[in-house]
Amino acid sequence: MNSSLSEQQVIKGRVLTRHAVNRQGSLILQYFVQTEAGPVTVEIPHQEHVCFIHTSDEFRLLQSTDLRGVRCSTLALKSFQNIPVSGLYCGDARQLRTLVRAARDLDIELFESDVKTEHRFLIERLIALDAEFQGQFQEPSTQSPQVIAPVSDLAPAKRQPLFIANRARRTESTIRLRAISLDFECSFSGELYSVGLYGQTLDGIVYQKVIMVGEPEETEQGYIEWVANEFELIMRLIAWFNEYDPDIIIGWSVVTFDLALLYRRAKYHNIALNIGRDNHPLSWKVEDKFRPETLSLPGRVVLDGIDWLKAAFYQFERYSLEFVSQVLLDEGKAIHNVDNRMDEINSLFLNDKPALAHYNLTDSRLVWDIFEKTQLFDFVIERAKLTGLELGRVGASVAAFNNLYLPHLHRAGFVAPSKPVSDGIESPGGYVMDSVPGLYRHILVLDFKSLYPSIIRTFLIDPKGLVQGLNQLLNQGQDETVPGFLGARFSREKPILPMLIKKLSEERESAKKHLDAPLSQAIKIIMNSLYGVLGSRGCVFHDARLASSITMRGHEIMKQTRRWIESEGYEVIYGDTDSTFVWLGNDFDPAKVLQTGKALAKKVNQLWGDKLSNEFDLESFLELEFETHFEQFFMPTLRGSIEGSKKRYVGTKRNNLGDSELIFKGMEQVRSDWSPLARRIQYELYDRLFQQQDVESYLREIVDKLNRGDLDNELVFTKQLRRDLEEYTAKSAPHLKAARKLCDATGDSQYGKRGARIEYVMTLNGAEPVLYTSALIDYNYYLSRQLEPIAEPILTILKTTFNKVTTNQMSLI
Repeated sequence: MNSSLSEQQVIKGRVLTRHAVNRQGSLILQYFVQTEAGPVTVEIPHQEHVCFIHTSDEFRLLQSTDLRGVRCSTLALKSFQNIPVSGLYCGDARQLRTLVRAARDLDIELFESDVKTEHRFLIERLIALDAEFQGQFQEPSTQSPQVIAPVSDLAPAKRQPLFIANRARRTESTIRLRAISLDFECSFSGELYSVGLYGQTLDGIVYQKVIMVGEPEETEQGYIEWVANEFELIMRLIAWFNEYDPDIIIGWSVVTFDLALLYRRAKYHNIALNIGRDNHPLSWKVEDKFRPETLSLPGRVVLDGIDWLKAAFYQFERYSLEFVSQVLLDEGKAIHNVDNRMDEINSLFLNDKPALAHYNLTDSRLVWDIFEKTQLFDFVIERAKLTGLELGRVGASVAAFNNLYLPHLHRAGFVAPSKPVSDGIESPGGYVMDSVPGLYRHILVLDFKSLYPSIIRTFLIDPKGLVQGLNQLLNQGQDETVPGFLGARFSREKPILPMLIKKLSEERESAKKHLDAPLSQAIKIIMNSLYGVLGSRGCVFHDARLASSITMRGHEIMKQTRRWIESEGYEVIYGDTDSTFVWLGNDFDPAKVLQTGKALAKKVNQLWGDKLSNEFDLESFLELEFETHFEQFFMPTLRGSIEGSKKRYVGTKRNNLGDSELIFKGMEQVRSDWSPLARRIQYELYDRLFQQQDVESYLREIVDKLNRGDLDNELVFTKQLRRDLEEYTAKSAPHLKAARKLCDATGDSQYGKRGARIEYVMTLNGAEPVLYTSALIDYNYYLSRQLEPIAEPILTILKTTFNKVTTNQMSLI
């Protein structure tokens, strides 16, 4: 760029979206940034796509085909094979694809060829969400002369000048982003009726609007804007995006349904859907694949409520907006019949459009309130700041690992491997101890805090460290390295992954101290994903020696911890990955439980500290904590066996209010594929067991009511189709049979589409939809397949069987 230093300006902001574009034969990195003064498009000109090659392979590749324009440079870097590498630089994406294809044909390794240039530019500078760019302002017309515009002159939604940058660096920002919750209502065929828009300004003022197709009506609802038809609705929405100019769009299935529907309807009307910043269109990287990862909307971030609740580890029985909003907000959709809402929506559009607008806006508001209630906005921001992932990108654990790891790896003189090195040897999973089944009082649960991250940090487990450790073992002897498993040795010299774990751990402790729940949760999820990434074949750093050195060390730690606890005179009845279940004895003094739990954890931590210092000369970051006291506890046997089960138990403990509550783990109570009756009865049975109430007479009473038909309303199964009905390979599942019958009975194929909720009961003719049953309910099915399995573990403890308890009732069927 031809400019003097005095003409340079600096802008600070949050990077919303990232792009690599080719313009007039030049690669330009394009970043849409929100600043204090408004949105700015930052462009970094004259860039190149980068990958790496062993220097010894350079000549053979470049001479093999027409790769003119590919630049090559020797670097002070080497591969994990300790072979020097060179950098290959391409001016456009086509050259890079040709280069990759040629290398593959010649069986030549290329390194990091899949790292996108627009991401590499930021992560190499340790830039995540917040950045500072230095450069010049310029009018966005290529025919206009270059114009310097002071930052203070920028106005949101009115002027979005290009900012031609020549430098970028990491910075901190508190810029708040403007969001909108969007929801469409439509006909059965997908024709748009209305769009609801709900949000809050940065000052906390509520914003609400519904753009509705129809003749203007006098209503008390000042938020309705009327348009003549679907075409005008889409055109008005495009104009609205330019006026309101949101940074973030949220919704419920907002990508796969709302934006996909908008795109299809705009395409039908031949409308350019320019709702991105700088008049960019909404588009999809893969035609007709309407997924978050294929969406392109420059300058705006799209967040789907379902995906982000799952990313933040919220778990619900169902992820419909109605169900989640009822659980979190104690409020549901503004409609009478949620399950058959399409009929009611059509009726409202024909007869009561203001009521439809209220329903539409309520859905938008519910999504907004869920984001606020769960602090998802903050979680999304913190995750992007921590990982360097593009704001709004959900999942992508491998990409997050690469973003964190690669810049430090390069600074250490290495490039990433081209592919995983494991040859089929897989690491074992977490350690699960054989359980001792039975009914207990006073069970302590002692948990290792972030066990796998702690093992990585303590034993210096690191991809680079493994390469260096094996080399040191050859040259210096094993005393200089830390032993792992499957022949692994780890260098003690500046390991990267333990350093990252240390930093994340410190940031999490700070977040917990300052009660910053979204940041704490984001860090926890990232830390716990690091082992999963190393154990995944989708990660180029995957090596069975790395993953096994974590999991097998975990096995060793759990076994040794058990021995130490039992040497104190207590029995360990179960252990799972990082949790140890300790039986204090049924007559143990309840007043001493807390003191005993903390003392045991402290003792074990001290023993680990001493052991690791003496045997490995390592500092221990293993931290056992007293986590839970179950006043009563039941560990069942495997069905039809005397062997103890795993990952299944139920117990009672005191909650924060001091009240006793039942906790189920891995039992039918927490599974959605059991009937409401089975789950209710299971809860009642264990509640009675722990309170020493009569179980057998209660069970006989339930069986009697079931046979009389008094409990029919609790026999309905509810299952959601995860894909379209015709896409299922196994056709015999009950909910699939019910869905097919429902489609046939109604003539409506929507019941066979992905996301449809199927309600059915088991009859003498098998599974049938609730509204179209033709046979009597099969009560024997519910007795033998629902009630008996949940009752049998308890009845075994009581030394009886389900058949003995229910003999009289069974004979009545």
